[in-house]
Amino acid sequence: MTRIEQFGWRGEVESGIARVVSAHGDYYHLVCNETGGEIIARKKKSLFTRMKSASPDNMRPTKGVATSPIKPMTGDFVRFRYNTQGDSLITEVLPRYSSFERRDPAARRTAQVLAVNFDALFIMTSLNEDFSLARISRFLSLAEDIGEAECVVLLTKADLLDEGKVKGLEGLEETVAGRARILRISSLTGEGLETLAPYVQPCRTVAFVGSSGVGKSTLLNVLAGEDIVATQEIQEWSGKGRHTTTSRELVRLPSGALVLDTPGIREIGRLDEDEEFLAKGVSTHRWRLK
Repeated sequence: MTRIEQFGWRGEVESGIARVVSAHGDYYHLVCNETGGEIIARKKKSLFTRMKSASPDNMRPTKGVATSPIKPMTGDFVRFRYNTQGDSLITEVLPRYSSFERRDPAARRTAQVLAVNFDALFIMTSLNEDFSLARISRFLSLAEDIGEAECVVLLTKADLLDEGKVKGLEGLEETVAGRARILRISSLTGEGLETLAPYVQPCRTVAFVGSSGVGKSTLLNVLAGEDIVATQEIQEWSGKGRHTTTSRELVRLPSGALVLDTPGIREIGRLDEDEEFLAKGVSTHRWRLK
């Protein structure tokens, strides 16, 4: 198996194909079959200012939402041109088989892509006072058009569960309504971690999404068997976790599985929500994670 196949490539193996494992401004860390297995490249700006979304037909843009010129992001498969004398260039973003996006908080009529090319999407929420059925419902609404991927609602920090403090847990099944599988784990005690085995298989990619402090980085460290990302303790005064991940990174686990870790999401909105509100005569607004 070639290196690019180890990182989830499903198509015909040919030269000049890579996967983005991290992005740093206009420069990207790529894994590939050439040049020792990895390379730093930048995007060719003149190409990407003209390109549209590379998503397949089953992830069509929402009416009324502008599609920004596509640019490479962590998780993308790309074509690149190697240059031994200077900067290597990314020349094309290859079609995405899955994508998770929201309405951009800074530009309400623009879609913001949060994760791409994953086989499973873990919508993570912690079982403490911060638990919210409304948040889970909004994440699931966004996940209706993710493409060729499975959706999982992953309840974390089961060791902190206090039935008297967690409100709405009894309504979880009704809220999910068959749209996703529901799993419960504790990274601290190991409870339920065995249920993740079907998802952390070689060459498969799992995307972690959720609000800050739900345990994404902690779970990644547990799956990796080492502390590869910083974590923070729960704030006792608020019951909320602190934000740790600040950028997207694709991590290959010892099992051969790939994890796309994303920053905590503080605000989330469906791509078509403004049009729904306007049709009802209601002013548009931002939705905060509650």
